Amino acid sequence: MTKIPYHKVQNSRIHGRGVFANKPIRKGTRIIEYTGPIVSRKEADDIGAQYENGHSHTMLFQISKNRVINGTEGGDARYINHSCDPNCEAIQDGDKIFIEAIKSIPKGQELVYDYHLQVPGKITEKVKKEYACFCGSPKCRGTQIAPEILEKQAKKDEKKKQKEERKKLEQAKKEQKKLLSGKAGSGKKDKKKKDKSAKKKDKKDKSGKSKSKPESKSADQSGKEKKHKKSADSKKKKGKK
Repeated sequence: MTKIPYHKVQNSRIHGRGVFANKPIRKGTRIIEYTGPIVSRKEADDIGAQYENGHSHTMLFQISKNRVINGTEGGDARYINHSCDPNCEAIQDGDKIFIEAIKSIPKGQELVYDYHLQVPGKITEKVKKEYACFCGSPKCRGTQIAPEILEKQAKKDEKKKQKEERKKLEQAKKEQKKLLSGKAGSGKKDKKKKDKSAKKKDKKDKSGKSKSKPESKSADQSGKEKKHKKSADSKKKKGKK
């Protein structure tokens, strides 16, 4: 009796070719081994990711810090697509990697697991798009990059944002202080101007009063002269009599 294999490879709605359940699969079943020659980390970096239509996909599976399974020369497991809502997971057993069902999978359903891609360097929006996910799940995070790496980058971005906001706030405070200082200085100048103008006016008023006094004295003298003249005239008149 021929044993029916758990899987078959065919076109996928997620990306390129995919692996599908060829019969119902129970939870906990080891479906397929991820095979290929084991290479060094440096060799794996030289192989790099495969690019298609501006997006990258990898067939390299890291099993230790410096050792990687080169899936490009392996079996059908390399065609299993990534999903943010997987029905399988990768299990390591020594130097071997197996794809195991984490739930019951009906016949015809595509086998998917979360790649948890480890991408070095800063995770920008461009990098996220480079490793874009097309699983279409409501839980989709939009990229195949590991959630813990995304979280770490998000914390860094938040710290940077807060630092920039603090810097802007401090700058705004400095500008406000400078503006208030300028207004205060302008107010002092206006006060000095007013004080100077008031002093000038007082001096002018005092100067005007000193001139008016001699004029009144003159008027008194003029009055006295008139009085003396009148007196003299009357004397003259009396003399005539």
